[in-house]
Amino acid sequence: MKNILFAAAALAAMSLVACDEDTSDTMNPSPAAPTGGASVTLTLTDGDGTRTFFDDKAAAETWEKSLSSLAVYAFDKSGALLVHRDFTPSELTAKSATFSLPKSAAGTECSFYAVANLDVPAAPTKLSLTTLLEKEAANYNGTFAEVSAAAKRARGFVMSGSATKTVGAVNSTTSVAVTLKRTVAKIALQTTVDPAFAEKYPGTIRINSVKLSRAASQSLVFAAAPSAGAMSYTHTQTPASASGHYNSLFYLYETGKLDAGSRVLLEIGATYDLDGSDTTTDDRSEVTYPIELTGKAAGEILRNGYYRITATVTGLTGLDCDLSITVADWETPTTQEIELGA
Repeated sequence: MKNILFAAAALAAMSLVACDEDTSDTMNPSPAAPTGGASVTLTLTDGDGTRTFFDDKAAAETWEKSLSSLAVYAFDKSGALLVHRDFTPSELTAKSATFSLPKSAAGTECSFYAVANLDVPAAPTKLSLTTLLEKEAANYNGTFAEVSAAAKRARGFVMSGSATKTVGAVNSTTSVAVTLKRTVAKIALQTTVDPAFAEKYPGTIRINSVKLSRAASQSLVFAAAPSAGAMSYTHTQTPASASGHYNSLFYLYETGKLDAGSRVLLEIGATYDLDGSDTTTDDRSEVTYPIELTGKAAGEILRNGYYRITATVTGLTGLDCDLSITVADWETPTTQEIELGA
């Protein structure tokens, strides 16, 4: 996670131009330190270290928290834009920037919004920013090898955060803390075949695919009540096999609570081979193990949530499930478990 600290200091302005003319930082501010008005210093601090796939810790991978761009917006209490500041490459490297607010901001309540790794259209009001939608779930997903080693989305994960604070009076300093959160949730599935399977059935079973479906097609860029749109996003991934585990990894937009039967669905596709021989094919049958995601509760998928799902195949009845799901908000984990088959 990224924590953003704003330090806002109102500066003396005895001989400066009128407030309605002090707009040099509104759209394309200079990276130089301001000479008047209320100033803001924004500093980024690193979050936790990286982890391997399916680690039970909530820390983000390096590519899950990297920044290719950062835009900051400040609004007055009426929702009018005071400042739009894009970090320069050197400021991103330094994770710090100083810029000015209009002098009229000193002593008033202002809202600060930050969005990373996304080009934002002109935002003359707070409403236009807070209703901005992201609709590119497919850009986050790919093969297991692609998404477990780097960000599939070219510019990295979209992240956003906001805070409201009263800017200090002239010659005072105000600190504002803002936390950036990813717009997507992380879904990690690890499937294994129970050793007891071989005791119950003469053949073998192979996990071929995992299909994600009934997922949100869009998300608000800034956190609010989820705006999931059509629950129509789908993606199929071939699991990566390692040490008897079949690993799959997806990223999807948040959703609110949903009734059973309409929640985000994972379907594990497998092939049962009666004699376990590669030389015969007429004795094979396909088996599907469906898993509805309970999410945080009642199907709710939270942005920036980390959902670890452990599925154990014990039989050939796809509808009988005993599932283990660990939910971690990349900060706080919880757990649930499932078996597949009978």
